[in-house]
Amino acid sequence: MVSPTLSLYLTIAVYAVAAGLVFLSLLTRREQLQRLATMLIGLGFIGHTIWIGTICSTTHHPPLTNLPEAASFIAWVLIVVELALLFRFKVQAAAFFVYPLVVMLLATTAIVSEPFAPPTPEQTSKIFIGHLLLTMVGVAALLIGLAFGALYQIQDRAMKAKKRGALYEWIPNLRVLDIVSYRSMVVGFAIYSAGILAGVLFAYNRHGALTTFGAKESGALVAWVAFAVMLQAHLSGTFRTRKTVGVALVAFLATVVSIFGISRG
Repeated sequence: MVSPTLSLYLTIAVYAVAAGLVFLSLLTRREQLQRLATMLIGLGFIGHTIWIGTICSTTHHPPLTNLPEAASFIAWVLIVVELALLFRFKVQAAAFFVYPLVVMLLATTAIVSEPFAPPTPEQTSKIFIGHLLLTMVGVAALLIGLAFGALYQIQDRAMKAKKRGALYEWIPNLRVLDIVSYRSMVVGFAIYSAGILAGVLFAYNRHGALTTFGAKESGALVAWVAFAVMLQAHLSGTFRTRKTVGVALVAFLATVVSIFGISRG
C-alpha cells in the first residue's frame, strides 16, 4: 500500500506537470498539451481524493481542522469546480490560474509540519465543522470567480486594444466569462457568509465573544468585505474598472492570510 506521504508527493508531482504543460501550451499554442494536462489533472485528482480519504480514516474527521488539511481540501474543491466548468463551458484558460494555485496549496500541505490528529472536543461540534466546511467551499468558489474575473479583464482589454494576447485563443467570449464569474461570486459569497456566521456562533459559544480577531479572523473579514465590494461592482456594472482589479488583489491576499492563519488551536 502506498503511504499517505508518498501519495501526496505523487499527487503534487502530477499536478505540477499538468501546470507546466498548461503554460507550455500557452507558448506553443498546441491544444494537445491542454488535453494532456486535463488528463493528468484527472489522474492527480484521483490520487488527491485517495489521500484525503486516508487522512479521514486515520483522524476520524473531515480534513478541515489544521492548515495542511484545509489547504488540501480547498485545492480539492478547486479541482472539482474547475473540471466541472471545463466540461460545461469548455474554458481552458482558467487552468492557467487554477492549476498553479492548487500546486501551491498542496505544497503547503506537504511543507507545513502539523500532525494529523483526532479533533479536540470543541472541534467535534457540528457548528464548528459546518463553519470550516462552508468557509472552505465558499473560498474555493470565490477563487474561481476571481480567476474568471481576471480572464474577463484580460479578454476585454485585448478586444479594446484590438490585440490578441497569449491567452486570447483559450478564452471564450465575454458573456460566458461574466456569467461564470458572477455566479461563482454569488454562490461563493453566500456560502462564505454562512460559514463566517457559523464561526461567530461557535466563537460565542466557546469564548463568550463574537470573535477573537486573530490573523485568520481578520483575513476572513477583510476578504469578506473585498468580495462584497466585487459583487456590488458586478451588480452595478462597474466590474471592468481598474479599481475592481485592486479590490480583487486585496480579496486574494486576505484569503491567503486567512488560510495560513488556520491552526488547530
